Amino acid sequence: MNHSYTRASDAVSADAVSTRAFLQQAVDHYPRLAAFSFTLKLPYRETMSEYRSLILRFHTEVWQRTGEYSRQRQQARQSSPPTILRWMWESASAPERKILLLINLDTLGALRDGVVQQDMSRILREAWCAVIHTDNNVTSMSSFIISRSDKNAFTVPFGRLKAGMDNMVPPVITARTGVICP
Repeated sequence: MNHSYTRASDAVSADAVSTRAFLQQAVDHYPRLAAFSFTLKLPYRETMSEYRSLILRFHTEVWQRTGEYSRQRQQARQSSPPTILRWMWESASAPERKILLLINLDTLGALRDGVVQQDMSRILREAWCAVIHTDNNVTSMSSFIISRSDKNAFTVPFGRLKAGMDNMVPPVITARTGVICP
């Protein structure tokens, strides 16, 4: 696994044009993209930098756990190609933050079997619990598959993903968390 992670300097405040470009890069990079949308309930902190630190620690936890998931798939002789975790999140001061994670679906397996969604949900919940030491603070979990090879699996999910992205409270921050390469 490549030992890269999101640094505070890697996260960029984005406007509507750059968030759409960020999404388009992810779609262009992976023919089958999985998108996980969820809300994190944040514990009280004094400063915005403390909130940002929590989010970046969460990214690192998810990156490590997804890397382990990928290694386990490869040990079981299942395909798990490299991926980059792409993140978008609301940075407004609020007790809850909407977050979007974009990842290569082929790294995880077939989302249609339901196991992948459960596994990613578990990874996200466990990662947040490791950061804040409290359960039940990941809510409103939904997922989308955006497949460029199938028009029916592209247009509607991509439209829903864009709509969800447009509903995020600005400013929105984007970041990429290193390559997972078992």
